[in-house]
Amino acid sequence: MKKIILASLCLTSALSFTGCVSEEDDIFDASAPVRLEEAAKTYTERLAASAGGWAMEYYPTEETSSPKGNGYLLLAKFNPNLSVTVGMKNQFCTPANQYMEDTSSWEVITDNGPVLTFDTYNKCIHTFSSPEDVPSTSTDETGVGLEGDYEFVMIDVPEDGEFVMLKGKKRGMYVRMTRLDEGTDFNAYIDDVLAFTNEKFPSSAPNTCLLTMGDSVMRMANASTGIPNIYPYNGDPISDESYHPFMITKRGGNYYLRFRDTYSLTDGVEEQEFVYDAETDMFHGVENPEFTITGDDPKSFLFNSMALGNSWTYDRTSGMSDDMMEKYNAVRTDFTQQYSYSFNGMTLTSADGQIVCTISYRTSSGGTVSANYNLTTAETEDGLTISGYSPNDNIAQNILNLFGSLGELFDAMNGTYTVSGTSSNFNLSTLRLEDNAGKYFELKYN
Repeated sequence: MKKIILASLCLTSALSFTGCVSEEDDIFDASAPVRLEEAAKTYTERLAASAGGWAMEYYPTEETSSPKGNGYLLLAKFNPNLSVTVGMKNQFCTPANQYMEDTSSWEVITDNGPVLTFDTYNKCIHTFSSPEDVPSTSTDETGVGLEGDYEFVMIDVPEDGEFVMLKGKKRGMYVRMTRLDEGTDFNAYIDDVLAFTNEKFPSSAPNTCLLTMGDSVMRMANASTGIPNIYPYNGDPISDESYHPFMITKRGGNYYLRFRDTYSLTDGVEEQEFVYDAETDMFHGVENPEFTITGDDPKSFLFNSMALGNSWTYDRTSGMSDDMMEKYNAVRTDFTQQYSYSFNGMTLTSADGQIVCTISYRTSSGGTVSANYNLTTAETEDGLTISGYSPNDNIAQNILNLFGSLGELFDAMNGTYTVSGTSSNFNLSTLRLEDNAGKYFELKYN
């Protein structure tokens, strides 16, 4: 009975609508099904028109944990003959993290709107929608897999546009596609983007990045995972945790970092995409250039890391200016010639706000001896001043008495230094302390 009533209502509405439009000119030249078919044809032509293909910013789900929450860079070349070549390089390739490419078929179908479908199996795109268990996790995902899509509602496909916006038909995840330059080599493009990503967000980097938007400064920790924890600069990484996946692509010779979702602050300030500026070594907001993503401040990181119990090493493999190398090598020679000892180097730590320099050496019998010296230091705007040293105990004093070259090295370390990263503030695993005269020595994070 309910179906009969519903059908009657629909028929009445349809007749009423027909009665209205019969008194006016037709609003559209063609019926809805015809217009839909025309749109599908148009979108097919526009996808195939990119001679270099498209970079897909693919997110399987809206989760904020790996691997379902990660973004995956897929490159796709849609051909007019309805074949498509997709390439990728990630943990789900065979073998893992090696470039993989596959060609299958594609089509724009009509299903309450134009829908892009990869309608035959493609081992790249269908990896994310396969119901098989994900071997890299501790849970059993049999029956669901990574939960990604292989069919996408075509939200925005502008003519000659740089971007195409898609939406997963099942999961509803937005996928942006960026037009690639003609002649783009998929493997080389992915390697380029991965090399840049690993350079700016290396897993070995001890420091966090800083996200600055207006008056708000946030720490952007563990960016190398692609799902950084972003929290207030002076906040707690656990109680204030907030995870925001991002991906990096390249266009027009520039690298772009785009969060999966627009990053918004409570006062309405927001930004989603940032472009890298090599001159300043930072990312600037596309919509708000004054918003930035930078590496940590080197001086602050040096002092903060020591306050947290971390140490820094200065040894023979550290970079140093010629005058510092002369003093350092004199210590090594002195220890070897006098007692056949091997000077290991220096380690800087912090105790009760005091910077302590620990020297260590290996004796001829194979044992290791260490001694502590307090450094007289003061923070400056962009670095620190070292103005003296003192032995912590009689052992440290006796070592000074035995090896005069050690005291000369301590004296040579006196000066006012600017602290900087040796390569980029995004990776402060090595810091350079350099004075105005060019004297410098480097510290390695432990």
